[in-house]
Amino acid sequence: MSASSLRGWMLGLTLAVGSGVGSYLAVSHGQEAQDKRLEQVAEELSSLRKAVMARPAAPMPVQGGVAAGIPPTMQSGEARLRPEDLDAIAARMVTQLQQSGAFESSESSEREPRPPPAPPPLKPEQQQALARANSLVDRVLATGKLTMEDTQEIRRELAQLKSRAEADEVRRRIMVAINKNQLVPPESPEGLP
Repeated sequence: MSASSLRGWMLGLTLAVGSGVGSYLAVSHGQEAQDKRLEQVAEELSSLRKAVMARPAAPMPVQGGVAAGIPPTMQSGEARLRPEDLDAIAARMVTQLQQSGAFESSESSEREPRPPPAPPPLKPEQQQALARANSLVDRVLATGKLTMEDTQEIRRELAQLKSRAEADEVRRRIMVAINKNQLVPPESPEGLP
């Protein structure tokens, strides 16, 4: 074996041993830090348990010998809730809520819900804007092509009909015509009113 290969071999061995020792020290240091943190968490948990156990138990509201509709077997912690028990608890809570006036009586809930109030009638200028928008859409549908200028004109007219169903109907007519290939929209993605 030559001297240079022996030096290379010794250097490799030294690096391997050094890396192994460094890795061992890093892992053992990490393990020690983890053990310390685990001890801290265990101490915190123990102190929380002691604090919770030291608190007095909250008194259960008793009505007629039964705490808020909870069966005696559940109060003592001896049994699990059965579906019948859940139904009994739910019925008792509904009764208590009705007695307290938390929600309306069953008579008012049987009434049909009121329809939303009708929107106010269109003002004369809104009616004119709607008529102009519809005539523009009729013209565009007749030509079969919607240009950016047409879109801008329709937008100006619909701006007077903010949040109205009539404006949505004008837009719907355009979309239906595009979907049926009866109208070619502009190239721009913002080309729809």
